[in-house]
Amino acid sequence: MSAGAPEVDSADRVEVVPRFGAALVVWVVFGLLFAWSVYAAVGNLIQVPGQFEAYRDFVTKGGAPELAKDVPWPALIAALVVPVLGWLAAWRVGRRRGLLQRVIVFVIAWGGVSALTVSLTAYVFQVSSL
Repeated sequence: MSAGAPEVDSADRVEVVPRFGAALVVWVVFGLLFAWSVYAAVGNLIQVPGQFEAYRDFVTKGGAPELAKDVPWPALIAALVVPVLGWLAAWRVGRRRGLLQRVIVFVIAWGGVSALTVSLTAYVFQVSSL
């Protein structure tokens, strides 16, 4: 040892969380956030077609079948697929980056996914005019 360097006792060392463990925490936390969007999309896939059917029955019985609208399946399916693709894209882009950069990539992806999901949901309800 050099004369000016202090000795470090092994008891004074601080354990650092392994990189994989930190990455796993980021993946799980953001996975749950993205899963929330998937959960909402599944709920829309289940409930919205029933609302369109009820509306179709209502306008048909009221004598205005031309007002009946089709279920916007592409928007509903896109709202389901976008969060999954967003998480996968963030995972791919942030794969070989540091922890802070990885978190930033996931935050940006989550913001983009949230904006797209809200836009698709607004489109569905605008089309339905229920």
